[in-house]
Amino acid sequence: MPVRYFVSYSRRDNDIERLCEIRALLGGLGCVYVDDLEAHDPSIDRTQTVINALARAENFIAVHSENYLMTEWTRWEFESALHMGIEMAALFPNNRLAKSSDPQWPWPTHFPHARDAAALEVGGVSMTESSPRQS
Repeated sequence: MPVRYFVSYSRRDNDIERLCEIRALLGGLGCVYVDDLEAHDPSIDRTQTVINALARAENFIAVHSENYLMTEWTRWEFESALHMGIEMAALFPNNRLAKSSDPQWPWPTHFPHARDAAALEVGGVSMTESSPRQS
């Protein structure tokens, strides 16, 4: 099933209550993937589950917070979405969405190595072009 929205966030800044609020906000618009709210099959590698969800995403929602882009995971997700050409938006604490073309967009839309995002290592796991999240 296609993922309409892939939500990327810093765990340090977003508790389960906030994640549920985000899912409810976006849920009326289609399928929403919020990793910490998903039921994960223990027999399937969780990293692979995230990669697959991102590969199926039509929209990438980056939850704006102090620590977003401070971890390998969020940077990898963000740069991969850029590389894959997924429509991107930032979700602010007041639940306002800003597209990457909006003057309120809080991050760079170009990373020098975004093309190589698929080669990044996340948590000791190599993310390569041969992974199922192929663009």
